[in-house]
Order: sequence, then C-alpha cells, then structure tokens
Amino acid sequence: MKLYCSRNTPHKTRKYRFIHIAIVAVILFFNSLVFSANGATETNRATTLFSTTPFTSKTFLTVNETLKSEEINHISKTSRDSVNSNTHVNFNIHAGNLSDALRELCQQASLQLLYEPGALINKHAVQIKEKLTVEAALTKLLSGTDMDFHLINGKSVAISSKPKTIVSLGPNPSQEETESDVTVLTDVDVTGQSPWWVGSNTSSVFGFTKPLLDTPRSVSHVSSDAIDVFSLSAVEDLLRVVPGVFTTTRFGVQGSVDIRSVPADTYFRGMRRLTLQGHGRSVLAAMDSIEVVGGPASPLHGMGKIGGYVNFVPKSGRSKTGQYFNEAHGFAQLVAGQYNRRELSFGFGGPAGLESFGKDGGYYVYGLLEDSDSYTAAIPVKQKVFQAATSIDDMVGPFRFETGINFQESRTSGALIGRLTQALVDRGNYIGGSPLVNLDLNGNGSIGYLEMQTASPVKGNLTTSNQPLNQVFNWPTDPQGKPLTIDQFPKIAGIPQTFYDYLQVNPEADPTGVLRAQGVGAPIPVSGSVPVGMALDPRTVGINSLNPRRGAAYEKDVKARFTTAFADLVYDEDPDFTLKNQLFYDDMDQYKNSNQPFSQVQDVYVIEDKFTLTNRTENLPSWLSVNQAMSINLRNTVSKGTRIVGDYGNHRTDATAVDWNPATAGMTANTTFASSNENSDITNDGMPWGSIYRTEFSEFGAGFLLDIDVFSDTNILAGARHDRSKAKNTNYAGRYFYNTGTAANPGAYALMDDVAEAWDGGSSWSVSVSQQLPYGLHPYATVSQATILLDNNNNSLLNDVINAGHVGTATLKEAGVKGSWLEGRLSLASTVYEQGRADVSQTDIPNVINAYATATTTRGWQTEIKWVPRKNLLLSLYALNQTTKYLPNAGGIIQLDARALGFTDVLDAEGNLIYPAEAFLYGGRANIMLPNDLPEYERKQGNPETQMGVTVIYQFDKHWGVTLKGNYLSSTCAGRLCLVELPASTVVDLGLFWSSPAVDFKLDIANVGDKHYFRARTGEVLGDVIAQAMPGRRAQFTATYRF
Repeated sequence: MKLYCSRNTPHKTRKYRFIHIAIVAVILFFNSLVFSANGATETNRATTLFSTTPFTSKTFLTVNETLKSEEINHISKTSRDSVNSNTHVNFNIHAGNLSDALRELCQQASLQLLYEPGALINKHAVQIKEKLTVEAALTKLLSGTDMDFHLINGKSVAISSKPKTIVSLGPNPSQEETESDVTVLTDVDVTGQSPWWVGSNTSSVFGFTKPLLDTPRSVSHVSSDAIDVFSLSAVEDLLRVVPGVFTTTRFGVQGSVDIRSVPADTYFRGMRRLTLQGHGRSVLAAMDSIEVVGGPASPLHGMGKIGGYVNFVPKSGRSKTGQYFNEAHGFAQLVAGQYNRRELSFGFGGPAGLESFGKDGGYYVYGLLEDSDSYTAAIPVKQKVFQAATSIDDMVGPFRFETGINFQESRTSGALIGRLTQALVDRGNYIGGSPLVNLDLNGNGSIGYLEMQTASPVKGNLTTSNQPLNQVFNWPTDPQGKPLTIDQFPKIAGIPQTFYDYLQVNPEADPTGVLRAQGVGAPIPVSGSVPVGMALDPRTVGINSLNPRRGAAYEKDVKARFTTAFADLVYDEDPDFTLKNQLFYDDMDQYKNSNQPFSQVQDVYVIEDKFTLTNRTENLPSWLSVNQAMSINLRNTVSKGTRIVGDYGNHRTDATAVDWNPATAGMTANTTFASSNENSDITNDGMPWGSIYRTEFSEFGAGFLLDIDVFSDTNILAGARHDRSKAKNTNYAGRYFYNTGTAANPGAYALMDDVAEAWDGGSSWSVSVSQQLPYGLHPYATVSQATILLDNNNNSLLNDVINAGHVGTATLKEAGVKGSWLEGRLSLASTVYEQGRADVSQTDIPNVINAYATATTTRGWQTEIKWVPRKNLLLSLYALNQTTKYLPNAGGIIQLDARALGFTDVLDAEGNLIYPAEAFLYGGRANIMLPNDLPEYERKQGNPETQMGVTVIYQFDKHWGVTLKGNYLSSTCAGRLCLVELPASTVVDLGLFWSSPAVDFKLDIANVGDKHYFRARTGEVLGDVIAQAMPGRRAQFTATYRF
C-alpha cells in the first residue's frame, strides 16, 4: 500500500500568503549577504517509504503478504461507521487525475490516504466545490470507476479496486462489537516502488510534482530498493538499469556521467553540484533514489549542461508522504568480494524526539568505510562517507526545516592501458619495450624538467607543437591541397635523423645494424625534427602478451574530500500554494599526484540560494486548471588550483616488462617524471607549476513556469528564464611558461598576473504539450532553449572564454509517447530527440568550441518497457540508438601513433619484424592537427551508439529470489580518428538473494560469461591510443542486518 499524509490546510488569505512570503524573503535576504552571488536548480525530495508503520517490505517486487497485526495500526470497528457521517467539510477539489483529487480531499479533511499505486493510473475525477461529508465526497470522486473506499480509525481512507477485499470484517460483521473486536488488514498487496515507475512522482524535472507518466520528458527513476537488489555501487553501474547513461573513464575513475553521449550535471536533492571531475567515486548506496533526466534542464533550474542531469536524493528520516519513522530503526551491511572488495556501511534513523515541543521530526544517519583493491593492479579504492539529514515540521512558523550534510573522503589511483592498437584489442598483442635514451641524468629516480630538455633536446624554439617528448605533425594533403583520410597517409620508410645519429654513436643499441641500414627518413613533425627521447630501445622491443590487469598510464595518488550541505525552509501543507527556500553548499578539495607528469591541486566550492513559489490559480472554469511557479536563484562558485599537464609517460612504461613492479605500476626511473606536488623547484630537478589560477563566477537568474490542464486530458507546460553571470579569472604570476625558449634555455616564469573579467547572460524557454489518449497512451512533445555555462571540467573558466562570452546556448527537441496498462503492471516510454549546442561556429575560438559543454549535436531514440506479468516477476527492457556529431565540425590537435602517421615497420632480410612502426614514438606523445570540416571525423566516438539492456527479478517465495542484468553495447571507436575499434560487448550479471525481515544475504556474479572488453577514455584527445580494460567474471557477497 502507499500512504499519503496531510495536515489541516489553513485558509489561504492574502494576508496569510503575504506573511509566508515575507518570512522567506527575509531569510533569502540574509542568506544573500553570506556570499556575493549564487545560482539555480530545483528540489526533489522523493524518498521510497510507503508506510509509517514499523514494517519494512524488503521485497523489491509486488509480493502478496499477510502482515502481522502489530505491524499496522488497528482498525477500529467497522470502516464506514468510524467517521462521523454528519461532519461536513467545505471541499475545493480540482478536476484532473484521481490520485491528485484524492490527495486534495485528504488534505482538506485531515485524513491519511492508503492506496495501491497502479490502481489510480489513468483514472480521472470531477471537480468538487461544495460542502459535503467525507463519505459523500469520496463516493462522488470514485463514481464511474472500479474503485471503492474504506474509512479507517476516523483518520485514514484506504482506496482499492472493488474486486479486491482489503478490509476483512470478520465472520459476522453484524454482531455486537467490543473493544477487543478489531479488524486488521490481511493479504495486502505490498508494492515497494515496484515497478519503479508506478506511483513515482518527480519534482525535479519541471518543478511541479507530476507522475512520470505525465512528465513530458525522458525520465528514469531508480529507487533505493533497485540500488540494493541490483548492487548498484558507482555511477558506471547506472548503465545497467538506465537507458542513455554511459560513463567513459578518466584514468579508471568515474565521477560524472554522460547522458545522450555528452557530459551531464550531477544534482543533490535537486540542487546542481560542482562538476565531479574524476577524483572520487560516487557512492550510490547512500542514496534513497536516483533520477536521470535527458536533455537541458527546465527554466526553473538555471544554467546547466547539454546532456541532462542525474539527481541524487539521499536517505532521509522523512518520507515523500510527509511521514516520519515512529521508532528508531537501521541496518548494518558488509560487502566482500574479489579484488579484496571490503566495505562496511550502516544507517539508522528515527523520530527527532521533539514531541514535548509540539513538533514532529525525524533524522537519518548513514556511514560507509571501504578499503578495497580493484581489477587494475596497484589501484586502491579507499573511501569514508558520512551522511546525516533531519527534518522538523513547523520550525519557523508553518515552515518545515530540512537540513543535512554529506561528507566523503576518497583515495584511489588511476591507470589505463597505453600503447593501444587494434592487435592489442583483438588478440592481446602488446608492443613491449623500454625508452632508448636515459632521461634521468642524475640518477635520482625521476626525470626533472631540465633533464628532459637536456637529454631529448628539440630543434628550434619551444612551442605547444615542439616539446622534448611531445610533437605535432601536419595533416597530409593531396597535390591539390585536399586533406587525405588516415588510410591514405603516405608511408615513409627510414628512421628519424636523431634516432639514426644516436645509433651511429651507440651502435650497441642496434647490434644487427638493420635499423641503421634503413637510412634517414620517416615522417617529419612541424618542428622539423623528432627528439631522440621519443624512440624505444630496439634491444627491448618485441610483441608480447599483455595481462589486462596491468595499466601503464598511471596516476599514483588521487585524493578528494567532498562536503555537501543543505538547509531548506519549506511550506507545502497546501499543495496549491507552496514556498521553498533552499540554501546549498558544495565543496571539493582535490589532489592528484602523478609522475606522468600530471599534477593537480583543486579547492572548489559553490554556495547557492534559491527561492521557489508555486500557486494554483483559483476561480477558473471547470475545464481549465493552471498551476504556476516562479524561481529566483543566486549562485557563486570559486575555483582555485594549480596544475601541470604533461602526460609524457602514457606510453613510456612497458606493461609487459619482466621486472614490472606493481607498487609503481611498472614505472621505472626512466619513465617517472618529477611531480610538481612533490618538487616544483626547477633548479632542484623539479617540475614547475604550469598553471596557478583562481576563477570566480556568479550566476543570477529568475524564471517562471505554467502548468496548464485543459479539459483534464491536455497539458501544456510553458516557461521562460533569464540568467546573468559575472566571471573573473586570474592566472597568477609565478606560473611557468613551458612553450617558450629553447632546449638550452627552456621556459620562463610569468612575471605578471593575467586577468579576465566580464559579464554575460542569456535567456531560456521551454514549451511542452502532452495529451491523454484512449488505451492509456500519453504522447508529448517538448521544444526548449537553455543557457549553459562554458566552464571546464575543473569548474574554472579560461580567460579567452570569458573575453569571448562564457555563457552559451543549448537546444532540445523531444517527442515521445508513454503508456501504462494492466493497472500499471505494464509500462512503455519511447522518445526521439535532438539536442546540442546552438551558439557556435567555425569562427569561434577553439576554447569556446571545445568547452566542457561540447559543441555537438545528438540525434537518437530510446524505448523502455517494464512489465510485471506476475507478482513475483519483473521484466525490464530498453534499447536506444543515437549519433553524436561535432557541430561545427572543428578540428584540433589529437594524439595518435607512429603507424597512423606513416612510419613503417623495420623488417630483417627474412621478413621478420625487428622494430614495429609504433615504437618510433612510444617514448613520448605524437599528435596531428586535424583540419576542420572533414566528414570522416565528424562523429563523436567512445560512447556506443546502440545500447540495449534487460533486467529481471524473480522471487521464488518470500525469502529466495534471483536477479539478472544484461547489457549489449555496440562497437565504437576508441577515439575520434577511429584508429582502434572497440568491439561490441554483451555482459550479463546474475544475483541470488535470501531476504527476511531482519537479515538479507546476496551473492552477485558479475560478467558471468567472463567477457573481455574495453571502455574508451573520457575525451577524445587521447582516446585513439589509450583505453581501459574492463573486469572479467567476479563475485561479491553482501550481508545486511536490519534492526
């Protein structure tokens, strides 16, 4: 059963509303003094709790159970006689969905509502605006339906289908009743968010609480039960159960997700978080529900990303129905598995104990401790999570106070497989070998900046295209100047001049003389010369078999501390008039220490305040209903950091070396670069910081939205918004310029700050139309334009982006149909969409085009079907196909290997391979300048264009059950140039669980077919030559104790 609780609704006089607005306005004013400016979003406080009684239905599926009498409130005497039939109420109930009308009745009559979520779908109610008894009003609302009602205790009303007997009156209801003659609910169908979409409402999509069926956008809801039963742990697991979600990898660590092939936002209770770059893993087990929305946000939410957003709702002590736990309860959980998976978590909550003060409230506390290894060797997963939330009714006048905090401390590492080739993906053939030239000249175990310049000198001046271990090549053209495709690149025999000269001086490195016999040749970079440090040592080169658990592109220490806090004042006793003030804080302290080198320190925080008002228009014709919302947002973000970007070592380390050391992921003195975090002193063999910055940007916005129902079957959502933003970035003096000087006198320190500051802004709008048709169909169409922020994934803004305009525009066109049948047991959601950037052209500067809000357009479709054919069986299936293209089709610098550039293999007289073409440049990074408007490379790669998923839960009895998750991902290229195709994969996970009221046990076998497959790296600059090997078959055991 689902329970909805309401309290007496005060009469909405103008004075009463004015007082409410005044209270929040004062709070908003004082909040605004805390920070200079803040920004936007909307709240979703949905939690999956369906009863205030002590029972908890751990069964995820709809299961027919007989509840113990002490688990529910006793029902006094007979149902209808327990309420005074002479009591009349002035009802004002709007025509529309039956579930909404019943909620209004219960609010106005101070009753609780219990109902079967699926039973109310596609049922409508007439308007009631008169003085009636509760029984008469219920009879009128349910007239013409197959529903019946039962009044309970004078405090609750149970709604059910007429054929079903919910209340048992005993063998002889006419006999004289005594105090001991009580009637209890028996054989109740307990629906615990199963199927997930039944009865689920969402307030985060548009700002109004609407059933998913009536929401004219693609939305997927994942309940806490789904998180538990499917063992969803990190954001990459969402792919298993949600269509359109995919996570590429950033050196093995997933932070944010992609929706519809482009980056998406992360929300916390409806408020937009900072971008999670990939320094820590998201913990899904701490969440009560997760909501995934495709496409830009609604006008009430403010600026965001093109892909959409994932809204995480933490566990709370208050249900979405407004109820609190009536006694303390909690759980303790242990997770153990392969790769030393070790995780402990707990949660407990209960009433706030404020009854003596005349206030209701509740709290919930969650904690997690993990100390695990991972599939990739030398990569630990250590994290601590603490989360607490509380809610107190009538804390400030009629306002409910909700507050909480989430703290996470994470420590891990990152590693990917370098030297990626098609032969490696298809057959496991890896090009082994160590770098030829020793760059650690002083033998201290690491390569300093000046050592690199000395041992692998460049020709001419240092530039972005000319570094000791980083070279850029021009794109070849035909005689008419037309760019060739990669397969048409000329193959040029011979070896680079510097390599030839080195072998002449050191002939022992070429004992057979075969390499020197090739003569000088090979493709030539823009600089005119390949530095000698780029080559591998011919004496160590060979084709080896790779252990996929070994990652060579290694980031040894990745740490993060996340703190997220909120404090809200909410007035929602009257659903026709609500007020909400949300204060939100998000902080990230991130640290990365990598000897690639890639070092980074980030200190980022955002503080935001948002005020939202909703009001239903009164005194309208019976065929018209209008609900309106307005929102004002203030948001301020500060991002400070230092970093050095080199990544010269992505391919220098040999993952097949016989002396491979797991403690360092195989890195040796000649592949380990000085880290700026450990030593930034250039005069002491260090690596100076290349960037020292501080970005601050404020967002100010206001928007409105109208929710219009016409004749109860047509809905129109229309709204608009305007945002203004002030941004300032300072690149501080003391940062080091790597792209100046010569090998003899490299680089220089910046002597002055470089500052950019500007205002920018934009307007958003959205129009949606949906229609309720016969046979349970709900077609809809949405067209919108949204403002987006052109920040980087480290939450900073570049100076040239600020000067050019740091606010962009995204568009969305979406049409679809949703349907629900068989009392909600069968559901369909199908949509087609087109979305992307709308404000860029080839004339824009590269940093505007290549901002984290990628200049792309995605077109696609997705369909999701969920079916509960039996009460102990859930089937879910989704499929999607989408194509993402760069628009404009702008080029840029992209990494590739020597073979693609035109280097050739070196063979001996018998045709045996002596030196593979790739080995010429695996000591560093080779790049090419991709021209604009090449149609062969206009598609965004890395995300499979076709995805399918199936989930099954079957419960044998009230204890035993099994789960199945299966996913098909089509083949995709690892990077934009499509040098390596990652093959299609079909991965199946199986689970077996045993559940009881107090104890649960679960055994999960992931990738039961032991499928060997790869996942692309985030972004496409490195994607063609680097990827992540995904885990094979593995087992995990979970034990949960509830109290």
